[in-house]
Amino acid sequence: MKHLIKRVTAGMAILILVMAIAGSQAWGEVNVNINVGIPLPPPVVVSAPPMMIFLPEPGIYVAIGVPYYIFFISGRYYYFHDSRWFWAPGYGGPWVHAVHKSLPPGLRKYKIEEIHRFREREFNLYKVQGPKYKGRHFSAVEGPGYKAEEHPQKGNKKHGKGKHD
Repeated sequence: MKHLIKRVTAGMAILILVMAIAGSQAWGEVNVNINVGIPLPPPVVVSAPPMMIFLPEPGIYVAIGVPYYIFFISGRYYYFHDSRWFWAPGYGGPWVHAVHKSLPPGLRKYKIEEIHRFREREFNLYKVQGPKYKGRHFSAVEGPGYKAEEHPQKGNKKHGKGKHD
């Protein structure tokens, strides 16, 4: 009987260790989303990857030159459509509904009208300065976005993934 208890205890310890190791490696990748009754937004269709410019006030990137409200922060793209927020690993989707309280602070803190004003102000600078634009910007990539430590820098320097201007 003692032998059986030792074997069961050893087996349980190994199982717990394997679960802890596997769980810690996948911890940052787990996402559960259920979209019951929430219609998905229309697909994002663009002829070229959108340019993303940084808005210092909310601390997020925003797509310019496209008819969509697409934002980038913390390695994810966010899409505002029909008074709802969606997120995706790339600017083309697939989009998943995001509840307001799960949004990053730069999006959650401001009403969409305020973000539009920030966007217009920075976009006007971008248009006026043209190729000499000094603000942070990058050309979005189809797949997963930048990782947090790979954000592009100012001006014409090239960093991280994607095509920079």
